[in-house]
Amino acid sequence: MAVVIMSLIVIILLLVLFGWTWHSLGNIEKPTKIACIIGGLIVVFIITFVIYNISKIGITYENKEAMKLIQNVFVSLFTIVNSYVILPYSFRKLDQINNDEIEKEHLIKSIIILAIIILILGIFESSYLGSIQEGILSMINK
Repeated sequence: MAVVIMSLIVIILLLVLFGWTWHSLGNIEKPTKIACIIGGLIVVFIITFVIYNISKIGITYENKEAMKLIQNVFVSLFTIVNSYVILPYSFRKLDQINNDEIEKEHLIKSIIILAIIILILGIFESSYLGSIQEGILSMINK
């Protein structure tokens, strides 16, 4: 039952994310929107995967299957969460570039802001993921 509820929550989160990112891309052509969303999700997945791997430094899993399961769940969920933070903002900027609504100075500021957001997100998320993994391992070992 818990798996069904989690799956439903993930599907709803993904649908809302797709709608929000689609809207954030404005009047860009549909194939380009699809490519941007897929590419953005891949980039966010890679960022999340790196953050997860940093978070598990020093954590020893006795069971490799449990490690893979925890990794898959956390990377999937946090990819969605990170996408909510990163993609709509990025896609609004892409739409502004597409419509010639943004100047070079503002674009550079936007890129710096996004980089700072990703850095802060990475630091907090790495610490949080590390704590969660340690908690799960202590529950498993009891």
